[in-house]
Amino acid sequence: MKQKLAVAAAVGLAVCSFSAIAFASGAESSIVAANNEVGIAAVGTLMNYQENLPSPSDTESGWMPGFEFKYSLMGNYFSSLPSNIYFAVNYQFNSGGIHYDGANLATHKPVQTTDDATTNRVLARIGKGFTIARSVMLTPYIAGGYQDWNRHLSAIETEDYSSGLVGAGALFQYAATSDLVLSANLEGLAMVGAGMTPHLAGLPDLGSASFKTSGQEKIGVDADYKISGPWHIYGGLSFTHFNYTGGELKYGFFEPSSQTNLFSMDAGIGYQF
Repeated sequence: MKQKLAVAAAVGLAVCSFSAIAFASGAESSIVAANNEVGIAAVGTLMNYQENLPSPSDTESGWMPGFEFKYSLMGNYFSSLPSNIYFAVNYQFNSGGIHYDGANLATHKPVQTTDDATTNRVLARIGKGFTIARSVMLTPYIAGGYQDWNRHLSAIETEDYSSGLVGAGALFQYAATSDLVLSANLEGLAMVGAGMTPHLAGLPDLGSASFKTSGQEKIGVDADYKISGPWHIYGGLSFTHFNYTGGELKYGFFEPSSQTNLFSMDAGIGYQF
């Protein structure tokens, strides 16, 4: 009887061990599958911008609709490289009228109007995924990209802001089920080569203001759900904060430092390959 009990216990332990291994492997496969995807999403972004000036200070706030395109890969694509190499590229476009409360650059008189704003942001990542616990993967990565903002305040006043982006981040992913993957992303970037070029009718060419390197921080959460075959739906929320340092223009004009907060939400459909 003791021998039978021992055999039964050994078999039970082996089955449990195999099940745990299979579950972990399956969870990792779900995460990898979610990272091999192309998708397009509708995006809404709440923009809050403020220049660091005494009154009258320029501020802007409002929602901008847009869209987002993503493409990501994870796997063992090269025998000479480690497993679960990760690559992703993301492009986001937003455009809409947001409320402007500020002053005329030439006369300094208060102005309230609508900024027909347009923003573009593209970022590429490359990293490696590490399975750190059952159904959990951590993917540290380096990143680089570009962003711009066309600030169209009127037919005679437009400003173009732009910046290069370079830095690093970490993607935390959890396979809640075989079809549902939850993610959290932390990202820190340096804004390099940033600047602003004004276009003002009635004034001479003011040149461009060159900004010093500053920081950009972003945190986001996402969910990806497999609905049928290769088709997935996904969505998430993110918060981004960054500063422009300001700089000199021609003829004694100066672009002040500023801070920007962006709150975005997206929902889209993806195709796993």
